[in-house]
Amino acid sequence: MMFILWTLAGILALLVLAEMGARIYHRRAYLIPFRSKVIGEYPYRSFIEKVEPPLAYRFKKGFRSPMVTINRFRCRGPEPAPDGRKKRILLIGESPFFGVKLRSEQQLWSARLEARLAAGGYGDWEVLNAGNPTYNSYQHRLLWEQDLREIRPDILLVEIGGNDVSQAWMMGRRWQSGTPWPWKFIMALERKSPWWNHVLSRFCIYFLFRRRMTERKGFPRWDEAFQWDACLESIAGNYRAIVDDARRAGARVACLPYAPAFDPDPTPDQARSMAAIQANWKSFMEGRAEYDLRLFDFIRDTIAADLDLPFIDLDAAFRRHPRRYELYLDLAHFNAGGMDVVADTLYDALQNFGWIDKNEEMRDDR
Repeated sequence: MMFILWTLAGILALLVLAEMGARIYHRRAYLIPFRSKVIGEYPYRSFIEKVEPPLAYRFKKGFRSPMVTINRFRCRGPEPAPDGRKKRILLIGESPFFGVKLRSEQQLWSARLEARLAAGGYGDWEVLNAGNPTYNSYQHRLLWEQDLREIRPDILLVEIGGNDVSQAWMMGRRWQSGTPWPWKFIMALERKSPWWNHVLSRFCIYFLFRRRMTERKGFPRWDEAFQWDACLESIAGNYRAIVDDARRAGARVACLPYAPAFDPDPTPDQARSMAAIQANWKSFMEGRAEYDLRLFDFIRDTIAADLDLPFIDLDAAFRRHPRRYELYLDLAHFNAGGMDVVADTLYDALQNFGWIDKNEEMRDDR
């Protein structure tokens, strides 16, 4: 009996030493500490429903699960206060703001911004998260017209266009403005890992083993006829439709791009850190990444200028962060630490704009 106990103790000690060695290796190889690779796996087929084109699909009102909550405005998060009780900040955005892969909604930028507002003495404000991982800019525009304008936000923040670029890049000559992702693609977002993978993914030694044994592949392109100019024209038109309508309703509007974990010409050290975040980063950089960065410039230099929109440079906040590469779940999506940076950046920007003044009265048309 004692022999068995000593043997088990020895095996456990070896595993602990192996894990310690793996974490030291990870820190030296990738220049960032290892973080658990356990992510939230969402039941998309449970909270997304088909509707008539051109919207094609939308979130189900009142959906509840341990990881995802959809409120009466089809936004992710808890039910907002009754109309007229609080002033509202609404963000229309894509998957980074929806918060894909997070294991708790308390980690969302929207929950943390609302807590930050309350702590700063702005408890009369609430934050609604209309991030959607599947919508292009036209679908965002339709949802605004059908549901989100009923929120009557005092402040509207807009981050759209990335999914347009993804779709136009993949669909080639078959892409048309407003074309939704196929339903099969949406359902493919739902994956379920076995329980043992959730356990093992907490260990660096398993991460390094999987990195050597598996290769993550991106979605294949249908053809290479990328309609870049038409894509930008569509994004700009949908931006304008949302912004003009929101302003007529009395909202203050600002725009922001998402903040990816890549640069156009990464240094060797940046490349090492990106490799820890996403194994196939090189193929992504050789493909669509250039256009994501060009979209950033287009939103800042063309859309924001033409519509006279304040521009919140979230990307700059991440680039100057001393632990930038520790803030991501992959090249495009934030972990809990990244969500804190988003919340802090938005809070500071809205204060600098003078849009959350404590002495400001609620709009009379509530």
